[in-house]
Amino acid sequence: GINAEYMGTLNVVSSDGVPFVMDSIVEPQLEKLREPLDESMKLLQAVLLFIGGVIAFVFVLLPIANGTVFPQFGELYYIFANQSPYTWAGVGTGLAIGISVIGSAWGIFVTGSSIAGACVRAPHIRSKNLISIIFCEAVAIYGIILSIIMSGKMSFSSAAALTGGVEADFQHWHAIRRAGYTLLTAGLTVGFGNAACGMCVGIVGSSCAIADAADSSLFVKILVIEIFASALGIFTIIVGIIQAQAASFSG
Repeated sequence: GINAEYMGTLNVVSSDGVPFVMDSIVEPQLEKLREPLDESMKLLQAVLLFIGGVIAFVFVLLPIANGTVFPQFGELYYIFANQSPYTWAGVGTGLAIGISVIGSAWGIFVTGSSIAGACVRAPHIRSKNLISIIFCEAVAIYGIILSIIMSGKMSFSSAAALTGGVEADFQHWHAIRRAGYTLLTAGLTVGFGNAACGMCVGIVGSSCAIADAADSSLFVKILVIEIFASALGIFTIIVGIIQAQAASFSG
């Protein structure tokens, strides 16, 4: 047995354990430098940093400079309690579709760029890997489905109950407030759940396209992983539908 170590000079160890040096010189392998970010990733990074900076300035630096916290934590209950229940229901409906679309777009962005790049060397992968795009698009459809269901739950109630007048029944007012908070939490559940699902499917779909370009036998194996990743979105929409069905503005 001969063991070789590539360190500029080829050092060889014979079977009896006596080392000797061969005359041939092997060039050392150069480490590949990490490629810089492309323009799209730089733009995305700049947008996220800008948004984070604005949020930090408005909600951290500005309150600290004024010597107070905005808003006062002791008044948060009154702020939330005095909002119309339909406001929270509308916010939940918007978050359900909005955050779901963000997750879907992120997944398509990651998967589509990998498929387009891998098709340059392996054009045969372009058709079957479109299933990854379909999985990512389904995430946005989940958000649309729940938004439609939530919109149908927001039936108009009596003016007395909406204003909290003395003639309104307290239990009725409490019921529509609970319905508004329920739809808000349903929208948050589905929105963030679908965002995580879209990112997960996008990253796995990107790996699937690259692996398929190198070895076609890996496609089905990684596709199974992608199917399980896509199932996460189904779990969130099931929970969201259950939450939305529990909301009732009719008291």
